[in-house]
Amino acid sequence: MKKRLVSMALCAAMTASVFATAAYAADSKAEAAEIDMSQFDGDITIICPVKAGGDTDRNTRYLAEAMQKIVGVNVVVKNVDGGATVMGMQEALDAKQDGNTLIVNGTDMFVPYMQGTSEINIDSFKTVGIPLIDNTTVLAVNKASGWNTLEELLEASKAAPDSIEYGGKIGAANQICGIAMNKEWEAGLRFVDVGNNAAKMTALLGEQTDVINISYSLANDYFTTGEFIPLVLLGTEKNELLPLDVPVASDLGLTNVDFSKFFWVGTGPDVPDEKVAALTAVLQKVTEDPEFVASVEANFLTVNFMGGEDAQAYANKMYEETLLPYKDEFLAQQ
Repeated sequence: MKKRLVSMALCAAMTASVFATAAYAADSKAEAAEIDMSQFDGDITIICPVKAGGDTDRNTRYLAEAMQKIVGVNVVVKNVDGGATVMGMQEALDAKQDGNTLIVNGTDMFVPYMQGTSEINIDSFKTVGIPLIDNTTVLAVNKASGWNTLEELLEASKAAPDSIEYGGKIGAANQICGIAMNKEWEAGLRFVDVGNNAAKMTALLGEQTDVINISYSLANDYFTTGEFIPLVLLGTEKNELLPLDVPVASDLGLTNVDFSKFFWVGTGPDVPDEKVAALTAVLQKVTEDPEFVASVEANFLTVNFMGGEDAQAYANKMYEETLLPYKDEFLAQQ
């Protein structure tokens, strides 16, 4: 999943680790370019490189619906799961280079590249833009654990290192998150492969694992009932959209471990620049659509448009500043 990792400051203003967000956000507020509607003469397919049902799939469908209203052609979502998003990215690269096939992804796109299992990375594509930031990844425990704060979890993990299981998906960004927490917080968590987001929540609910990281909206029902407790927001800045007041690590005197996510949109490397420019203009128009904004904010996401080169530079910097520092430890666990 994506040159990249531990995170992203996924609010309009990030901290030093996500250093340039504010600058990119400022650039993105420039007046939107006029859309060249002559570029849209056929159906558009957006490849979502994961299974249906998760947050990436949900966000892709919001995007497709909003784009279709603007361009006046069918915009369909195609789920191509496999290879830690590599299969979907490869299909996008193999598609006709007319700009009618798009690919969405995020931090996870950098993981196979970092592992050395794929040569594909964000620079393999032309970047259309980033329409939103997901600053909602939290570290969660089951209420039955007895831990109500991050401090209590860390105290328990330090008292008995490797006894507390952190459930995730091997070879994914959440595995790197565990490495980062252990290193930055001396957490002593033991990574256990339990699967994707749905599997992680099932395992936590059944007390088959002790702690997971998860996008808040995916587990919102469990947070609402109190079955799950969000201990910390894995970002650099608090998210005021969340229903609960979830601290960031720096609120607790700890180093922020930022595993916030960006939602990136790209297309093939040989797509004409005129088509890419038209797609970028459409994407910016999407972020001004009240229905799109309401939909994503209902899931606690932040609309923050970055176009073209700014978006690509932002994503690459996230890889270099966040994921890459944990590469050696990550590869040693494979």
